[in-house]
Amino acid sequence: MPASQLIFGERSAQRMASSYQTDETIIELFFERSEEAIESAMDKYGVLLRGLAWNILENREDVEECLNDTYLAVWNSIPPERPQYLKAYLCKIVRNNALDRIREKRRDKRGGGQINLLLDELSECISSEADTVRLLENAEMAEVISDYLRAQTKERRTMFIQRYFYASSLREIAEEHGMTEGAVKSLMFRMRSELRKEFSGKGYGHD
Repeated sequence: MPASQLIFGERSAQRMASSYQTDETIIELFFERSEEAIESAMDKYGVLLRGLAWNILENREDVEECLNDTYLAVWNSIPPERPQYLKAYLCKIVRNNALDRIREKRRDKRGGGQINLLLDELSECISSEADTVRLLENAEMAEVISDYLRAQTKERRTMFIQRYFYASSLREIAEEHGMTEGAVKSLMFRMRSELRKEFSGKGYGHD
């Protein structure tokens, strides 16, 4: 399946949401240790999760392994955890699993593709490559990003999330918002510059 069909699978999923189990029902199935829990989660969010994994990994075998690890992690974590927002919970797990694989490849000097470009872009905001990984995981740094994004317009916030959370390409974001790739690239540069100032104020800026 082409990546362009995977990336925005969330919209198709939303249109068909009425045919799926509710998040509350799916979570209860996990608590009951029912095998239907994973099947229901895959039915409702599988396309979205696969698209997110593909955007980061760009390798079918890695994507399949990442998804398998994700569903196993969810099975092992619910219970005891009871996520308030199941979609965000699943996306966070699949994204972290995918980034773990990317870090292994970066250490081994293998692959990286689109995500290497994104990490390079984000490294402009902070002082070192080591901190770039922390940027994606550290709670305090994540809060800086959240505060910054809350102050943005809905469109700017959405585009930043598409680029740096869902790893969407500039072309795909441009098509989604009716802009040119150049305009999106310029906007992302301005937002990274603004975010760099926010990080600098918190002690994460460039030396």
